[in-house]
Amino acid sequence: MARNHLDSTEWDRLVEGLGGEAALTASARELKAFVRARGIRSAVDLLRLALMYGPGGYSLRRLAATAAALGLADVSDVAILDRLRRAADWLESLCAARLSGLAETDGPLPHRPIRIVDSSRLEGPGGRVWRLHLCYDARQARIVDAAITTTRVGERLDLSRVSEGEIRLGDRGYPQPDGIRNTVAEGADVLVRLTWNSLQLTDPDGTPIDWLALFAKASRHGMLDLPVLVHKAHRVFEPLALRLVVIRKPAEAAAQARAKARRASRKNQRRTDPRTLAAADHLVLLTSLDRAHVPPEELAALYRVRWQIELAFKRLKSILHIDRLPAKDPDLARAWLHAHLLLALLVDDMIAAVGALSPSGEPPSSALDVVHGDARQRRRARD
Repeated sequence: MARNHLDSTEWDRLVEGLGGEAALTASARELKAFVRARGIRSAVDLLRLALMYGPGGYSLRRLAATAAALGLADVSDVAILDRLRRAADWLESLCAARLSGLAETDGPLPHRPIRIVDSSRLEGPGGRVWRLHLCYDARQARIVDAAITTTRVGERLDLSRVSEGEIRLGDRGYPQPDGIRNTVAEGADVLVRLTWNSLQLTDPDGTPIDWLALFAKASRHGMLDLPVLVHKAHRVFEPLALRLVVIRKPAEAAAQARAKARRASRKNQRRTDPRTLAAADHLVLLTSLDRAHVPPEELAALYRVRWQIELAFKRLKSILHIDRLPAKDPDLARAWLHAHLLLALLVDDMIAAVGALSPSGEPPSSALDVVHGDARQRRRARD
């Protein structure tokens, strides 16, 4: 970050976007990130230092020297380390406030929100690993919820806030009974991808799914769409009625998936399960969306909208370098990571109006527009 950037009107707008200097000072004092001016004159200057250390890419030693030259702070690199460690909770709260404010100002959309959840591992020195969880709104083309956790917190559909009426998309890490039930209970619909061994599924009369027979039938007909019950192994769990859709992949995609499955089996030195090879030929989806409103072909198109969150992670890593964590200290690492996330959220404010475009143009209207309607009415119909 050059000095002209630090003194620019863009910086002033950034501060105003976070509530202004008075609000930043108050929140920093409340969370004990900035108690008194000792070497660093203000909470705003502390925020500058955090952004220079995080997405700015400054080492602590270089940061101390540059801050002194710019008149931002007259402290050692060790003192800056200590101040940034104590700013971790504050930076996290600024991210949370940014996301909370966004949720409050979303307002009603002409169609149902389509929100994609995913996570990515962020590895740091000393073997320490963090997990970045994102919830991305496909219509607004921006992050609408996020969390940075240790790897003890796994992927769950309901980890981020669920809004009534939204459609929540998740990949093969997200089909978990409790997370699905909680998401649907909030008035949302779910669409997740499955592997044949992701969940315990039965048909409506309680007969376990015969996956080989199911895949053989889907291969003959091109696709299957059938009601199923989701169970939870070895736990008390009221079966959850959902819809299983199996779609045969194009020959080239199926061949690539089969080859990948065989490579994974060789690497793990085990025999490839026939169900895994059969599953490689198919896209398997589980959803609460009604067939009358969203037929199988449109479900597949809707699921492909997931590419947007993959690009969001790619931007965070390739442009902001959030995956190049230099800090071993947990609190310093949290400050570094949340400084990156805060900048990403502020950038989203500037580009959200551009909209979300797929590689081939606008997402198919049938895939997105078919999911509009009054969510309360749909939930009453399910009940």
